[in-house]
Amino acid sequence: SYGVDRIVLFGADLPVITGCLQAPKSHTINFTCSIYPPSRLFCVRVSFVRSGPSGISQASSMHNQVLGHRDFIQRLKQGPQRVTVVTRARHVASSSQPVKAYPSSLLPSRRIQLEHLTYELINNLALPAEPSPVDLQRWSKNIDVLHDVHGVAGAERVRRAVLSNPSLLSADLELWHSFFVVGFGLPADSFAKLATDCPNLLTDGNVFTAGSCMLFFKSMGWRNKDIKQRIIGYYPRLLLLDRRRDIDPVLGFLERMDCRGENLRLLVWEFPRIFDKDYRRHVRKFQYLGMYGLSMYRTKGGENVTFAADIDIGGGAGGSGGAFMA
Repeated sequence: SYGVDRIVLFGADLPVITGCLQAPKSHTINFTCSIYPPSRLFCVRVSFVRSGPSGISQASSMHNQVLGHRDFIQRLKQGPQRVTVVTRARHVASSSQPVKAYPSSLLPSRRIQLEHLTYELINNLALPAEPSPVDLQRWSKNIDVLHDVHGVAGAERVRRAVLSNPSLLSADLELWHSFFVVGFGLPADSFAKLATDCPNLLTDGNVFTAGSCMLFFKSMGWRNKDIKQRIIGYYPRLLLLDRRRDIDPVLGFLERMDCRGENLRLLVWEFPRIFDKDYRRHVRKFQYLGMYGLSMYRTKGGENVTFAADIDIGGGAGGSGGAFMA
């Protein structure tokens, strides 16, 4: 019933409001409010802390409450205004309420590790204190996959990987493992390195896009072991590229610059990063060096005409028209 005069939002996907209200009679009300944009609901966890005889704060009660956002705001506006200290205080996940619905098929040792990881994520990232059974089922499967690729002694590496990239728990690691390790023959330790070095591929990418990109490099003469060692090992972000949106426009631009055939294959082999957003700068550099069939001079009407790669000649990625510089 006490109003709030200041709040702070944390995070992007899951904003969290945490605060501390000084109530009468030496009571302190700590609250954490998680906002769920799709449902427009506020999941409020409130803990009432009373100063005991020894001066040590003790939790006296706790409850959850889910309200519509309008009802919640109206309740905050009721009652006298109190000074609010907004802080990312200790999360209520450290309470005695256990996280329920862990999969029964999970090994006891991994069940304990998943429970510890869940509480660490809750405390460090202000996640909901009780993940849904569906989330726990997905988390447990991903923990199993990470344990399998990291080996028997990789429990601490799994913990560090998950805490540094918590979005890995929401990815479909089983599908990626089947695609890379089972289907493509990628070593398990290479998959573990991929999950650590480029988690965005596993969380934001998809198997179809990655497969299409790998097929393109095979069409350029790359072997499977070349893709494993160089693309997945050193340039895994290339597998996030869409063939039609990101790769084909660069190929068209290079062909119009007379880089085709063996020159194009050699360029892709020696410099696969040509497909990043700065490809025009790379092409201009190779023009000055006279590499891969690229040159600053092109013949037009029997005369040598200077051509700069940063001038668009139409149809390329982001292009609108052509121009030459004499």
